[in-house]
Amino acid sequence: MTRPERPAALLLEAFVAGDLFGCIPVLVRFVDANPWTIGIVRLAIATAGLAVLLRLRGQLRRPSLADGLRLALIGGIFFAHWATYFFAIKISSASIGAIGLSTYGAHLVLLGAIAGLGRLHAFDLVALGAVLAGAVIIVPEPDLANRTTAGLALAILSAILYATLPILHQRWSHLGSGTRALGQFSIAFVLFLLFLPKANWDLGPRDWAGLAFLAIGSTLIAHTLWVRVTTRLSPSASSLLYYGNLPVALVFSALLLGERLSGRMLFGAALIVAGSAGGLASQWKRKAFEASRSR
Repeated sequence: MTRPERPAALLLEAFVAGDLFGCIPVLVRFVDANPWTIGIVRLAIATAGLAVLLRLRGQLRRPSLADGLRLALIGGIFFAHWATYFFAIKISSASIGAIGLSTYGAHLVLLGAIAGLGRLHAFDLVALGAVLAGAVIIVPEPDLANRTTAGLALAILSAILYATLPILHQRWSHLGSGTRALGQFSIAFVLFLLFLPKANWDLGPRDWAGLAFLAIGSTLIAHTLWVRVTTRLSPSASSLLYYGNLPVALVFSALLLGERLSGRMLFGAALIVAGSAGGLASQWKRKAFEASRSR
């Protein structure tokens, strides 16, 4: 028997996950751990914790070879998304990392069209133009030697990688959300372990506290909830909800890290969010209209 959907519960899960996601760039910048250490610690705790939970629920199962390869692809993309995002934050700032990742919605519109999940319309192109304009406004100079430019470029690459995951999770939803989340974590963990010699472990209590919150709150809880949300909602709907993390990230980066949010940066961020959210909302409305006509 199929469990009935509970929209209020699903929205609450999306809200909790989004707030926890908003803490990620601030904590990545806050701790002295490098990107390899952050990835290894977060994924070690999250993988072990989720495996125990699935075991206790009797949901820990060995996937078939085909499904194992699918999980490997999801985990590999997740590893690349995290690595580029962490380096983007470390070489620039938490706010630049968060703003660059917020281009996620625009990439999802493009990738959705490529995957046959929707067609691009004139408004979508306008929305994508707004995202591009926002990124250009934020860039101080077109030179990757500039740390802000390099950080934004890496964060945008991270957003492109991240935008592929909702499409893959929906396409392979025959695997339970817990199984897909565990595959995502465990494969990424193995890939981060390849860089164990580059990790730094001379950390203080403040750093370990930050890593613990990243591992438990922003990984085990947030990403597990987000896999459930992106499986049950359309890519457009889940991506619109995802933007709730950006205000959290910008406010905390200013209050806790003392980062200066210039008018130019805020204007560029507003264009990126407006373009991405506008494109997603447009596709969402068109799909709802087409669905109502087909009844």
